Amino acid sequence: MLFIIIFGTSNLEAEEKDCKYCNKYETIKDWPENERPEAFIYEEVKYPEGMFTKKQSKNSKSIGAAAGKKVYLRFVKSKGTLNKYQHLMIRDMAYFEAMYNEMLDDPKAKVETVENLKKGREAMRMSLQISPKASTSEAVLKFWATGKMLTKAYKLNKKKKKKKVDPEIAERAAVLAAMKKQIAVAKVNAQRAATIEAQKQIEAAQ
Repeated sequence: MLFIIIFGTSNLEAEEKDCKYCNKYETIKDWPENERPEAFIYEEVKYPEGMFTKKQSKNSKSIGAAAGKKVYLRFVKSKGTLNKYQHLMIRDMAYFEAMYNEMLDDPKAKVETVENLKKGREAMRMSLQISPKASTSEAVLKFWATGKMLTKAYKLNKKKKKKKVDPEIAERAAVLAAMKKQIAVAKVNAQRAATIEAQKQIEAAQ
């Protein structure tokens, strides 16, 4: 229910919607798969180990719900900490990919919502130079792996004040420093993608 409130489309009808296909199709079930661009076709993904619990992985609906909760907690509720926990922000972009992908398997999903989320997905991918045409599997793996790497670097950097820096720590710190500009772009894109449209919907519903 929380996910629907934040990312659901507005109940208010507009003369012209900001989407390409939603004026013709209302829900995914109305949109024949053979008429959809590849980016709007559901992909069966083997998500990385640890991304979802066994219970969450039982079906597409539960995966989508779990991913949506992660996205809300990171990019909406905790948006003020994105700069502090950049490693978690990158990691949770994998959940945004999962949320979008599993929504494509929901016949009741609104086409307007899907199109808006696709824009957010492309903005997030751009931050790590992932092609808009890349598969969901590829994008999830890159976000998840990069997030794990940055998490290790974050933990090592926290220990730097407590002990002498060894070559391995220095190397990881250098990798982290090299990615700072890229992460800064990712922060802006992620926050914009996950909050601006959501805020519009909240204001419209009030």
